[in-house]
Amino acid sequence: MKCAMVVMSVSLALIACQSHAQDSSGPPFNPKNAVRLAQTEKSLVMALESNSPGLQATAAQTVREIKAMVPGESFSVFVIPLMRIVKDEDAQVESRILAALALYDLHSAKGDFAIKREAMFCQSCRLGHILAALAVERVKQANLARETGTKEGEPEVLVVR
Repeated sequence: MKCAMVVMSVSLALIACQSHAQDSSGPPFNPKNAVRLAQTEKSLVMALESNSPGLQATAAQTVREIKAMVPGESFSVFVIPLMRIVKDEDAQVESRILAALALYDLHSAKGDFAIKREAMFCQSCRLGHILAALAVERVKQANLARETGTKEGEPEVLVVR
């Protein structure tokens, strides 16, 4: 019953965020949406900390989608629960992959470190390859940002002459 309620709240949060993304009238982030976003964060943290692999995977994907809709927010509240999933050898590989992708999308130093370390020590070859690729990609982005003088995670503007 508790699991079903968390699934419903995550679903409602996702619907609310999608309707927010489609609403182009007014500023993209206002105090009313901040309250809704805080409630959504709380529900997603509960889902990430649940024992249900399906719920964890859905919550991790929802974190990715919310970060894409509100890129200016750090969503640091998700980093630790996502790290726990990535490091949990007993969790399903699919949940761990989605959690790693969500960590990667959050652009967190802690999350990036967890991805790098887990890539070195995890038992699953499939997960290890994915984590290693994410770690290498983050290093490439950091190097590119350093070379071009842009902030990491900020899109690079190409100038054609």
